[in-house]
Amino acid sequence: MDDVVADTPNGGRSWPDDTERPASRHTSHPRPEVGETTAQSSESPLQHGSNHFRERLGTQPVQYICSLDELDGATAQLCGMSAELDPWLLRHGKYNEYGMRRLQRIHVRNVGGVPVQGLVPVHFIVADESLPEVSRERSAAGYPTDQAARRWELEQLIPFAHGTRLISLFLKFVFPMLPILSHFQFNKQMAEQKVPTVLLAAIYASALPYTVHDSVLFDMVSLNNSLSNQLWEIVYRQIHEDLSNPKLAILQASLLYLQRMPSHNQRGQEDTPAQLSFLGSTVALAMSLGLHLNPQPWGIPAWEKRLRKRLWWAVYMQDKWTSLLLGRPPIIRQDEWDVEDLDEADLEIQQDGASDSLISLSWPRRDAIFSHIVRLAQLVEYIHQTFYTLKAAQKLSEDFRASIDSARPIRQALQTWYSGLPEELRLKTQPEGHIAHSRRQGVAALHFCYLTLELFLYRAILRPLARSPPPPPVSHEEPCLNTSAEYLMPGQSTSPWFLDDLTLDNLRFDQLPPLDFAEFGEAAEVTLSAAERCAGIIVNFVGTLRAQDFDVLWYPWIRVCFATVTSFITLLLVQSPTSRHAMRSKELLDKWYSVLRCQHKSHEALMTLGLVRLHSLEAEELDRVFTLSPSAIHMLQGGIGQQEI
Repeated sequence: MDDVVADTPNGGRSWPDDTERPASRHTSHPRPEVGETTAQSSESPLQHGSNHFRERLGTQPVQYICSLDELDGATAQLCGMSAELDPWLLRHGKYNEYGMRRLQRIHVRNVGGVPVQGLVPVHFIVADESLPEVSRERSAAGYPTDQAARRWELEQLIPFAHGTRLISLFLKFVFPMLPILSHFQFNKQMAEQKVPTVLLAAIYASALPYTVHDSVLFDMVSLNNSLSNQLWEIVYRQIHEDLSNPKLAILQASLLYLQRMPSHNQRGQEDTPAQLSFLGSTVALAMSLGLHLNPQPWGIPAWEKRLRKRLWWAVYMQDKWTSLLLGRPPIIRQDEWDVEDLDEADLEIQQDGASDSLISLSWPRRDAIFSHIVRLAQLVEYIHQTFYTLKAAQKLSEDFRASIDSARPIRQALQTWYSGLPEELRLKTQPEGHIAHSRRQGVAALHFCYLTLELFLYRAILRPLARSPPPPPVSHEEPCLNTSAEYLMPGQSTSPWFLDDLTLDNLRFDQLPPLDFAEFGEAAEVTLSAAERCAGIIVNFVGTLRAQDFDVLWYPWIRVCFATVTSFITLLLVQSPTSRHAMRSKELLDKWYSVLRCQHKSHEALMTLGLVRLHSLEAEELDRVFTLSPSAIHMLQGGIGQQEI
């Protein structure tokens, strides 16, 4: 018999008992389900490895393709490499033709196709959802836990007829930027009315910002201002209820929840620790589902392989951007995953005719925007690891030449990424007075993310170009004072003695020590001018954004990018070495203020944090907030004439 993984006769939805079945071995490349396609090389190391295995053991029994996510009444969680059930022990197990082996109350699922040279054995623990402890956990909160009751709760808010319209909006405005649904699976679930309620509620909530494009939905939403919060509350609650029984739908809903824009009164604040904890739970869930492992050789349907890869990269992107923008260590480590890059096949939406299509989807191939966003996220990790980890910052923040050397390969990688963009994803300069044609959905967000990485590169290089002021002495005495927040905050009617005595004026470091800018040579001047140019490009780019550019999903972490631009331009001004640089930076800051105020009208949620940062600087005055360079002080005091240092 050929060494193949075959299609399961019953569609792969059952998990039959193995007690009476003969032992069977897993094999290498699965044959995709009817109507499915997969890109696999005819000659690969995997095939070579399995041929060697067959020569050693003789003829191999078949293992059928069987979904990990569509096990009726059961969930599958990865058995890790150091888990108490050793995968190198489990590889010797006797599995049936579905890759299953009963161990009392659980089953072990051998995914098939591994181990071979370069890949480790992969097994999942398959547990029955009806186990008593699981049922108790899910019903502890007193909310409906069965799908029928949950669906009824959702349909009290969104009738099914309105729901299908919201799905259509989701596929048009959210899905291109976050393709976390499988057309094959989703259409089948819709036809059978089996879409998990938590996922459906998340799709509905994600589509609400775009109801202006549907007159029926717009009227419905306008009559219920709390609809979005109600839907997201359902999503959040059901995610936590089902964490003990994870499936892909829980992860999909979690990813959509992470794209939720902050409420109106929180838009001027950074993400809270609770939001970071939710991201950590999402990453942990992804790893429990084994999404960090390359699924290509496994005995699962082709649609599920494609979906798992897209989901992994969506989680990866969220983690890397969040860690860079919030200055936190990333959760995902480089040495703990081996998922391959997305290719054209991974982004194809299969029209396989397996069920009546509720909504027709179309997805571009090579120019699919999500694949380019994912590649950019890999450069986010590159920049973070090179410049913004604790050890990297300690090493490079005072070494200009080492910073330049470290930046060169990153700059080359950014340029390679940009040159690889297809024509339809590029920005085109329009002749003056010419009305620009509409850009592709998401192109503006894509380019702003790219420009933000250029900014982070210059921000790291600029660190050694100005000396830090000496830190104030730290007293080791413990004053017996009220340590409440109100008492310690500057600006109160009374203040502790150390706030009175340890002022900048008393310590005589109200300005940076004069810097011999020439000590770094011409490279320093070139770098600073390039950084100013980078800031100018970003300011001009944001100024050209139109309302339709925001008519697609902009990831919520992008709002921190706008605030980061504010900080970067302020940095240029604070440590400007000459009056000319100080004047340029002040002009940039003023223009950025004007641009943010104007664009705030188009997308308040994205712009508010950056605008709040600017307002706070304006209200306090820069020379009271920061220790400025002499050139910056001179410029702010109105002494911008012919003085040029």
